[in-house]
Amino acid sequence: MNIQEALNIFGLSGDLTEKDIKAAYRKAALKYHPDRNPLGAELMKAVNAAFDFLMANIDKINQFQSTDENARYNYGEDLEKVLNTLSGLTGIVYEVIGNWVWISGETITHKETLKEIGCKWAAKKKQWFYRPEEHKSYWNREEHTIEEIRAKYGST
Repeated sequence: MNIQEALNIFGLSGDLTEKDIKAAYRKAALKYHPDRNPLGAELMKAVNAAFDFLMANIDKINQFQSTDENARYNYGEDLEKVLNTLSGLTGIVYEVIGNWVWISGETITHKETLKEIGCKWAAKKKQWFYRPEEHKSYWNREEHTIEEIRAKYGST
């Protein structure tokens, strides 16, 4: 996760202070709390990871934000839509790892639905995944097992 990706979880941009980030975290925590939102447990894990990352890098936030307006969007809302759709599919098992959602289980019957919501097929892992567009890799061709990915980015 980088600074812009963490900011995208909260939908933040511009000149930010620690107070702004904490306010966005509180707002997201209320919106995605497991007692208020059936998918809250998964969403809160992404929100907590982004908040922890931003707090650890608070002095670098304004310096390393993307100046490209196309790089700024509210990934939290996108993630919520995808998880809402996945929770309605029978036989599907999904796991949030970093900013990605890995999908396994009985996916064959839901292939078209998964494509419609923007999921891609990882042939070597035999799983579907959903990721932010900025995570599209052009140069990194190393293969990693799902266990290695969990260890590196944390499974939620």
